[in-house]
Amino acid sequence: MHFKRLEIQGFKSFADPVVIDLNEGVTCIVGPNGSGKSNISDALRWVVGETSARQLRGGKMEDVIFAGTASRKPKGMAEVTLVIDNVDGSLPVEYKEVAVTRRMYRSGETEYLINGNPSRLRDIKELFMDTGIGVDGYSIIGQGKIADIVSTRPENRREIFEEAAGVVLYKTRKANAASDNLERVQDIITELEDRIGGLKTESEKAKEFLKIRERYKYLSVNITLHSIEGLVKSVENGREELESIKEEYEQALSLRDQLEEKTDNLRAEESDLNEENQITNERLLQKIQELNTISNKGQINKEKLTSIAKDIERLTLSIEENSRKLQEEQKNLEELKLQEKDLNESRAAADQAYKEAAARVESHYNKISILEKQIDTGKDRLIELGKMRASRKAEIQTLSNYKETLVQRKNRILEEHKNSDGNREETRKRVEEAERKLAQKEAESGELARSFSEMDSRLADLRNQVNTLASRAEDLTVSIGRSISRKNTIEEMENNYQGYNNGVRALMQAGTRGIIGTVSDLITVPDGYELAIETALGSQLQNIVCSDDSAAKEGVNWLKRHQAGRATFLPVTSIKGGYRNLGQNVQSARGFLGIAADMVEAEKKFSNIIDFLLGRVIIADTMDNAVSMSKLDVRGMRIVTLEGEVISASGSITGGKYKNKTANILGRKKEIEDLEKKIASMKEDLNRLKENKEKMTDEARSLNEGRKALREKIQQHEILIQSLKSDAAHAKELQREADNAEGKFSQEAGLIDGDIRSTMDRISQYEN
Repeated sequence: MHFKRLEIQGFKSFADPVVIDLNEGVTCIVGPNGSGKSNISDALRWVVGETSARQLRGGKMEDVIFAGTASRKPKGMAEVTLVIDNVDGSLPVEYKEVAVTRRMYRSGETEYLINGNPSRLRDIKELFMDTGIGVDGYSIIGQGKIADIVSTRPENRREIFEEAAGVVLYKTRKANAASDNLERVQDIITELEDRIGGLKTESEKAKEFLKIRERYKYLSVNITLHSIEGLVKSVENGREELESIKEEYEQALSLRDQLEEKTDNLRAEESDLNEENQITNERLLQKIQELNTISNKGQINKEKLTSIAKDIERLTLSIEENSRKLQEEQKNLEELKLQEKDLNESRAAADQAYKEAAARVESHYNKISILEKQIDTGKDRLIELGKMRASRKAEIQTLSNYKETLVQRKNRILEEHKNSDGNREETRKRVEEAERKLAQKEAESGELARSFSEMDSRLADLRNQVNTLASRAEDLTVSIGRSISRKNTIEEMENNYQGYNNGVRALMQAGTRGIIGTVSDLITVPDGYELAIETALGSQLQNIVCSDDSAAKEGVNWLKRHQAGRATFLPVTSIKGGYRNLGQNVQSARGFLGIAADMVEAEKKFSNIIDFLLGRVIIADTMDNAVSMSKLDVRGMRIVTLEGEVISASGSITGGKYKNKTANILGRKKEIEDLEKKIASMKEDLNRLKENKEKMTDEARSLNEGRKALREKIQQHEILIQSLKSDAAHAKELQREADNAEGKFSQEAGLIDGDIRSTMDRISQYEN
């Protein structure tokens, strides 16, 4: 690390601005006693953060400001600037030259700046930590310093060794973090104490939900048992009715009316039970919603913790500033020890309180997690039972219809038995019709099965595509966020004129009259030519374009008044172009791309300025071609390659590459444009992905509904096919046994009875 210069103004004996250049090697300052040699070392110690007036050989800090003489007025401000060469990256900043400034007014106000940017004393100290240059560093050895180091206590010598070892920054941040953590623990304890009452109320609601759920289970079981008893009674009555039909057909008709009346009563009773069941379900859903509200409150509390963390971070910065002021006002070591003891005791108490609060929070989180899992399991089971109940109801209804069909068919057989002699031809037709219907339904069932399989395959494909689109949308969202963050960072650098010298930055931010902008603001460079044009312009890229000479004078006077630095002004009305024409041999030379002034774009009124800056610059593709071109009659013009090499008219060649590219002003502007296009493109892709995802989701939802309807239709077809098979078998049996009417009747009646029993068994199975 190398000090380049020290700028002093109004500090102690330096009433007038003084610049001390510190060149390579050793710089010695000699002079008689009282000439102010020590004031230079005091200025160096003061600018790197010294806050003790005694170390600066004064009674109070205001003594560092020039107090005046018999012939000169006292100064109102003292300012010292230390300029450091940071090419080797010793300091943790991106700049290759770091200027640290400290400024103090007689009112007591103090300003710290790093490269012209307002900073804090803490930032200055952290900048020099572990470099040996700080206030307590070993690089500044004053009068009696060696004797103090030798005779001081081991604890003080340890600080010097830690500075050399590079651990001071880590220890300082650790101490600050401990103080911040104590504040954060106290805030967390306060937040948790406020939440205890709410959690207790939510726990009571959860217990009430469990009681209601047990009541719901009890009522559901009772309703099911009552339904089963009613159905069993109905089946027994049906069997008695069937026996009565065999004995006397007329009596069966009378009994059927009685059974229908009983069935109506049972249905009314079942309706009442279903209504009670619905009320219980509504109460259960209400409690589930309350429990979901509890879970949402937990999420809200988490978000509150995030907000609290942000507030803590903001308050931490304020606390650090107040701590700095407090540190300046502390006067002796004994007070610090007493405060340290009190802090340690408070920290121990806070740690204990934090552990207890953390244990309580962990317990509540575990309970909430268990309740959430139980709720999810209950919801899944409830949905599954609801689907199964609807499916079974549909199947029971179908089987009941089938049972009624069997009863009607049995009645029809009885009629056929009476008229069996004249119905043989009719029976044959029935056989043919039954077989035709059966073949038709079986073909329809196969087609439905194929459609169902195709729907399943399409639904699986849609789900995979939706998942893929969701993943791609998430990746795009992350990429957009990163690009926006990068764009905002570069725009902030551009708006703050980072990379420009102090004078240009200050004047552009001040916005004085007649200032149009910098050269970099007014030109547009084609893709691939940014490095060449920026190399050709060099520091002229930061020249300020103004309207006329008066605006330039006003800008210079403003910089003088504010001592903000220097800048070069280009008045539009005064600048004359420096464009030169080239011979045909140069224009046709290998690698010749053109004159730089012709390649950039700008408004027509700035053409003289562009010619002045770039009219004598040739752009070539490679260094080899540029060197060959320089041997031709280039008429004193410079040649710049696309990679930034420069071949001057005298034959010198300049080239190389910096590791850090943040100062590339034109490249920065180009990157902003590229990022805007990239972000817009990615947003369009994201919108397309979202639209495709919505379309596929809607299609999947529609397919799922169609799949459910198709499944029910397939089930109905299967039942109907079984019925048609039974009809066909029955018709064939009638045809084979047409000659034996009595045997046919007995056998058909037995088949029908078997079908009825089978149907009743399936109904009972589905009801269970």
